[in-house]
Amino acid sequence: MSGSNPLKSYSLSVAQSDIPSTWMPDSRPRLANVASRRIVQIASQSGTVNAGQPILVALPYGMGSGFLCSGSAYVKFTISVTQAVGYSWAFKQSGSGSSIFQRVSAILSGQQAEVVHNYGALYNSLLLHATNKTYLESDAQVHDDVFSGGFNGAQTLTVSIPIGLGCLNAKQHLPLFLLNGAQLQFDTNAIAQALVQGSANAITNYAISDFSVVFEQLVCEPQYEQSVKAMLAQGRIYQMPIDTWYNTRVASATSITQNIGLNSSSVRAVLWACQQNQTIRNAGHTTDGGQTSCYVYADGQLIHNSNLSEVSQQYVEMNRCLNLMFDTSRTSSAPDAYLYSADATVPDVTLAPLNRVRYASGAYLGGLSLQRESLDNQAFSFVGTPVSQAVFQWQGSATTGEMFIFVALQQVLTIDAVGSCNLIR
Repeated sequence: MSGSNPLKSYSLSVAQSDIPSTWMPDSRPRLANVASRRIVQIASQSGTVNAGQPILVALPYGMGSGFLCSGSAYVKFTISVTQAVGYSWAFKQSGSGSSIFQRVSAILSGQQAEVVHNYGALYNSLLLHATNKTYLESDAQVHDDVFSGGFNGAQTLTVSIPIGLGCLNAKQHLPLFLLNGAQLQFDTNAIAQALVQGSANAITNYAISDFSVVFEQLVCEPQYEQSVKAMLAQGRIYQMPIDTWYNTRVASATSITQNIGLNSSSVRAVLWACQQNQTIRNAGHTTDGGQTSCYVYADGQLIHNSNLSEVSQQYVEMNRCLNLMFDTSRTSSAPDAYLYSADATVPDVTLAPLNRVRYASGAYLGGLSLQRESLDNQAFSFVGTPVSQAVFQWQGSATTGEMFIFVALQQVLTIDAVGSCNLIR
């Protein structure tokens, strides 16, 4: 019957190059067994820890461990606060549980592959400016207690927070099967840097328990892992570009000149914020410190010839650093109250739309971009500027607290046949 095979009546002479690539099937190899992707929860071997103590989590490694899927990792923990009489407390700044962490590190094959200092301060700043109000008042409020709209009246709280390390959020999955060891370390903050006290009743300690890391693990066939190892044995290396941070902080002063040794092939941006009150009764929101000028030099080269004295320009340049300049989908937010000279009240933990006053006085993040290429395409392995020595020059009126400086970098994590890790900076 002629209609039984209608495709035979058509002649299709179309070259594959004429078909849009988005219409073509994905050329990457696929796993035949869908059950080889699983969600793993690994408990910390540190048990219950108090303020200022480290938390260690050992990840699987070696043959059979597959990959840790990029963008899938988060931490879950329960905090228990010791406070006199009644409970009235919140996490610092935006109310994120990340305020607990002073430093987060990845130790791979015995090498410190990545470390982010002042982790909580950075995470809270990015929450305000790299997400949007809808995310903060819904998703982040549920899993992370961000801007809860009131102080916690109970002793304990459990939160789940994404891990912001570059090696866990790269374009490639982390190959656990190539490593000789894998461990994450979370160093906890002092009480006054981690928590804000909502009443006169003193907080004397906090304890972290039931700490675990949760992620998706992609387990490959043994033949695949063996073939990758064999390829590396021929002198090749596994390369994994990552975006990470070099952070520092200095005491506030009306004039700051800070030399920053980077020795980096790709610096993407320098950002900063002043935390003028670091007492436990204050929420610790960041301010511009009364900024009257700010200059950044990269190996003697001035990055921007404006003195950045106006709030409007400071805000635009900060968004340029985050590739969000005039972006309409991601908008900044702020706390409803922001006085660094006053004790925290409920508005300090309540979300509000951003305006000029709130930006400068309670949700500040300044920045200058050093990117040479706006798109991460295959023509450039690094998109930032090579910088050996950066100089941060700032003037303003702040005389209390500290100035945080966050430097966004690109690096390449390499792994060889015997599992040794190195960083191309």
